[in-house]
Amino acid sequence: MRKLSLIFIGCFFAILLALVVMLSLAIEESPRVDRVVVLTPEDVARAKRIVDAHRYLVRPGMLAVARIAPADADLAANYLAHRFGKGSARVTVVDHRATINLSLPVALTPLAATNGYLNLKATLAETGSLPRLRSVHIGKLSLPDPLTDIIAFQLEHWLRRSPEYRAGFDALRQVKISRNELAVVYRWTGGFPRFSREVKSSIIGEMERERLLHYQALLAAHTRQNGTTVSLAKILPPLMREAAGRSVTGDVLAENRAVILIASFHVLGISLERILPDAASWPRSMPQQVTVDGRDDFAKHFMVSAAIAAYADTALSDVIGLYKEIEDSRGGSGFSFNDIAADRAGTKFGEKAVASEDSAQALQRRVASGLEDGDLMPIWSDLPEFMPEAEFKQRFGGIDAPAYRAMMQKIEQRVAALGVLH
Repeated sequence: MRKLSLIFIGCFFAILLALVVMLSLAIEESPRVDRVVVLTPEDVARAKRIVDAHRYLVRPGMLAVARIAPADADLAANYLAHRFGKGSARVTVVDHRATINLSLPVALTPLAATNGYLNLKATLAETGSLPRLRSVHIGKLSLPDPLTDIIAFQLEHWLRRSPEYRAGFDALRQVKISRNELAVVYRWTGGFPRFSREVKSSIIGEMERERLLHYQALLAAHTRQNGTTVSLAKILPPLMREAAGRSVTGDVLAENRAVILIASFHVLGISLERILPDAASWPRSMPQQVTVDGRDDFAKHFMVSAAIAAYADTALSDVIGLYKEIEDSRGGSGFSFNDIAADRAGTKFGEKAVASEDSAQALQRRVASGLEDGDLMPIWSDLPEFMPEAEFKQRFGGIDAPAYRAMMQKIEQRVAALGVLH
């Protein structure tokens, strides 16, 4: 018995030692990839073209191809690494394979007690269907391909338990890799009601649904007390007062996100059923034209930018707003710096709402104390608007020109002084 105990203890310490050695090989002091995220309106335009091709050309049952430039795949990977892991990524593509380099700070992984970085390098090799992981390295640790196959199989099996991931795997047929493009071949099954409902419901967790229902019911009650036109400065305070009360024992960042999402859908006049089928039975708010400084477009710009910043990040919110104005200058209402001002104000609002617990609570207190339109929207009457592309370029020279940067600096200074941010 004593001998058996010694063997057991020896095996335990051997396994522990092996884990320590593996960690020492996997974790490195510095990142091998360290890049900033740079998004431009042109990047948004290319992504939109891919989405539009699916929306307008692909029908249920069709076999379709989404063509992605290697530079866009690289940009997307780096953005996602930064957004979800505060890290960096690089994707390089040659014929029939793509190499991914990823660096993540250990502090944001399950190994948070350890300092350093996880530097991962892997190759996606083209096959007749989905690519296979090959040559996986984590720091100085190399994984044999057979072990990688087992891990990849188990990961796919685990992901398929979630309806939204299962839908993606079921749709994908093949990924063709060349130095010129990634061709993603998929079969669109269409929006079957039961399937669509299952997927949409799984994306938003039970606690988040409870928050959204709570604020939707509160908003619905308040809309019955106001007229058909109301200022955003009157919509937000009662919601944020409620959020402040619930945050005492709850998640302040999650409460703020829920408020922003509910307010955004109301301002846009869109039903929550678009993302959450359960909302069909929730209390409905009365249709209202929500304004800032008497303009409903300012309220929409503000809340959409706030929602993107709160749920995604500031960089994405900024570039989407700028993309929209450039598109307007090419055939819409024209490029408007006052819309940009509303976008920037909303972005800063959304950013402050989720930057930290202290920041989120400070915003709750400020909004709950009451707002005026001038707290949400900077002075805008002297900002040029409705400029066609030719006029915009003649007066400001484009988004990299000194005149444009000077105007943006003026807007940033005004936004920074907004009462809602202090």
